Amino acid sequence: MYSLVLRSLLVLVTVMSVAMAAFANEGGGGHGGGEEKKAEGGEGAKEEKAEPKSAEESYDKVAAKVAALEAKIHSGQEEIEKLIEEKAHAKDPAQINEIVKQMLTLHKELQKNVQEYDQVRGLMKYRYPEKGLTTKREYERIEVKSLDDMESAMSLSSSVKRTMKKVRKQYDTPEQAKARVEAEAKRHGEDSKKIKKQPELTEPVILKK
Repeated sequence: MYSLVLRSLLVLVTVMSVAMAAFANEGGGGHGGGEEKKAEGGEGAKEEKAEPKSAEESYDKVAAKVAALEAKIHSGQEEIEKLIEEKAHAKDPAQINEIVKQMLTLHKELQKNVQEYDQVRGLMKYRYPEKGLTTKREYERIEVKSLDDMESAMSLSSSVKRTMKKVRKQYDTPEQAKARVEAEAKRHGEDSKKIKKQPELTEPVILKK
């Protein structure tokens, strides 16, 4: 009788231990799940707060970079042309060598800027194709001439200008000479205005192949 009672108590204790262990596991899992959901909720909240940049804002940045590179390229070309002209009038070999070094440095930088310009220009063209349909400003492809070609072109242009000037002086009437001088002065004035007027970075853009 006594052994039967002990056996019954042992069975009861065993059952209660199993039940308590199962309850503890369920409770722990629920608590862990709550933490996981809380963590997921926190991440979702963070993602909602981090608003992505607008496409218009990104486009404006790319357009500004293209415009800045274009300006640097034109400035570099003008500097090289000034050095070519300076070299043509220089007599001292040491001075000529120094000018050539400057020309090489500027030409290397010019090539680098043109390469970056083409990359950013291509990015703008293919990432924002809709802009090319509604805009007015043009960004054309820029080719870099070699220093020899630049010198030859300037030399030929100068030669043609000198020849034309001689012909006009010889055959122009006083009225024609006066009209030509006035036309050249007017054209130089218009060119100066164009150089001073820089394009706005917010102006629309048209891209050409």
